[in-house]
Amino acid sequence: MFRVCSAAVGALAALSGLPCAAQVTARRAVAIVGTWRLESVVDTLPGGSLYSWLGARPTGEIRYDATGHMAVQFMRDPRPTVRAGTAREATPQELRALYDGYYAYFGRYELNARGDSVAHFIHASLHPEEVGVVYRRAVRVDADRLFISLQFVDASDRLLHRRSLTFSRVR
Repeated sequence: MFRVCSAAVGALAALSGLPCAAQVTARRAVAIVGTWRLESVVDTLPGGSLYSWLGARPTGEIRYDATGHMAVQFMRDPRPTVRAGTAREATPQELRALYDGYYAYFGRYELNARGDSVAHFIHASLHPEEVGVVYRRAVRVDADRLFISLQFVDASDRLLHRRSLTFSRVR
């Protein structure tokens, strides 16, 4: 998954104190590992207006482990409720609101060689059409914050909107 420096280049880098590309990539790979709590989701339309499809203060987490597995779960704010008290007794409209207010998938992940892009290989999802899909996201870790950004385009490759997600590391 990660490029490895030749022994000679690695030795020179170690002696010079300069990291080789593999050392930098490995540090970035280690930096993403962990559980991250969602702080914000901001969608930007082509005209510049902002909105959040999950409400003002959504709840969520994304997890990356050291073996290359990941999982994500998001919940809308405010969470839709069911008048009868349980999802089993919900009306069709309430079930739809519950479904629309939650998003989850899991699978494998890989960072690119530069460590600035992550691919999510979806094994299972709340949305069946996503199974087998690969999502590529721009990613950046800054200390205990994780920033993920992506673009949504239509079939003719026209930009529909951009999404920026900010997470904080769970300790």
